[in-house]
Amino acid sequence: MTRLRGILLLLGALTLVAPLAAACDDDRDKAVNDRFTAFLADWRKADFTGFPDLLTPQGRTLDPAAAKELLAGTEGDLSARRPELTPHGKAKLQASDATLSVAVAWTLPDGRKWAYDTTVHARLLGKRWQVYFGPGTVHPELEDGQHLSLRATPARRGKIAAADGTPIVAETPVVYVGVEPQAVPNVPDLVTHLGDVFRSVQADVDVQGLPAKLQAAKPDAFVDVVTLRKTDFDEIATDLNKTPGIRVKAGTLSLPMTRTFARALLGTSGPATKEIIDASKGALKAGDVSGLTGMQRRYDTQLRGLPGVSIAPFEKDAVEPLFTLPAQDGAVIATTIDVKVQQAADAALAGSGKPSALVVVKVSDGTVLAVANGPGPAGYNLAFLGEIPGPAWPADPASLGVGGTWNLGADVFTGRADANGVTAAPIGYAAAAAALDRGAWQEPVLIKDTKAQAGAKVTGTLSVPGLSVGVRDGIAYCVYVTDGTSQATGAIADAFLAAIK
Repeated sequence: MTRLRGILLLLGALTLVAPLAAACDDDRDKAVNDRFTAFLADWRKADFTGFPDLLTPQGRTLDPAAAKELLAGTEGDLSARRPELTPHGKAKLQASDATLSVAVAWTLPDGRKWAYDTTVHARLLGKRWQVYFGPGTVHPELEDGQHLSLRATPARRGKIAAADGTPIVAETPVVYVGVEPQAVPNVPDLVTHLGDVFRSVQADVDVQGLPAKLQAAKPDAFVDVVTLRKTDFDEIATDLNKTPGIRVKAGTLSLPMTRTFARALLGTSGPATKEIIDASKGALKAGDVSGLTGMQRRYDTQLRGLPGVSIAPFEKDAVEPLFTLPAQDGAVIATTIDVKVQQAADAALAGSGKPSALVVVKVSDGTVLAVANGPGPAGYNLAFLGEIPGPAWPADPASLGVGGTWNLGADVFTGRADANGVTAAPIGYAAAAAALDRGAWQEPVLIKDTKAQAGAKVTGTLSVPGLSVGVRDGIAYCVYVTDGTSQATGAIADAFLAAIK
């Protein structure tokens, strides 16, 4: 009886102990998972102010300020970005130790992702779970003293192509012309000489600010003066190479076919400005090439492509990368521009001494064949953005696209109408002339395969004093010269039409 009673008491005690032990395990699970959750939240925001329970991998106490500094130093070139941290389930416990597997995902400056798994460790010391944190937490292959180093290799910049596929913007050899201040014997003489030399190849270079730049620069600096196409540089190379203080560097830039070919439309590329770098959200850095104006700016992301990326643990010596991505070359932006028609339009405006524009639209489908601005390599796209007032049109302006939203593929002023008449850009006048000849409105199109909206049926003839607006052999055109007469614009139109016969 005594023995049986003892057995029953033992079984009763075990029955009471089992739930208590399970409850203790549940409490430990919750406590450690709560600590891991809090740690990951602080890692995401790179601030451990509210997390005092950190240890180095060697077991030393790591205060929140030191942990924040260690994190920033370890994340290195990625520290300005924040990773996505996603636990793989719950923590695994073994005695007083716990581990949590975590998925880490970084969004790189170009938008692509780098993902990997890491493990976070914790230990129960006394009554608190304390988390170990070091470089190996950020990435399992990082060792003490190493940080993440990101290196990018630029992709080959894309092209802008004419309707027949001919590249009208492509990588072109250039020469950067600069001055080394300490090698210049006489600055005023240099300024005068350079002005004469650049004018000899019709290069519009402002050298009047050069003395101030030289004075502000270090003696051995390369003070940039101008970037020339190699073909232009070759014409004056002998002269420049004999000029004391002149220094040159070779390179390439994405440039139109010639200095004047659709210059204002196609735009320019060059070293990214601070404003462009700031707007790129990390995709560009100082020294990178980007589109600066025109279509090269508008389509810069597509033209730039995606750089090759390498992320490696950096210490002193080069090591195998943790992650690589190949470069993806830039795209081809296919336009509707006709090379022959564009060259004729540029040539027709070459003799204009005032800001001028010539736009050509194909009547049958609204495709834009030429966009010329003058004189010379004009930078402002007057053809698309000019606001030129005229009389009332023979049809409702709204039915001819005035004030509408066009899917043209470039910045454009679509016009406005009031009691005095219609104000439009040359492209608006040319598109209206095409529509009236066609009998229905059709949005003008600059980018191939663009779905342009068709509109209402229209009739009439468009006549605008001071402009030459007309239709000949299936093309509609508009010629505008600032403060010009119909005689002046008519002469330009005649020269253009004769050139494309």
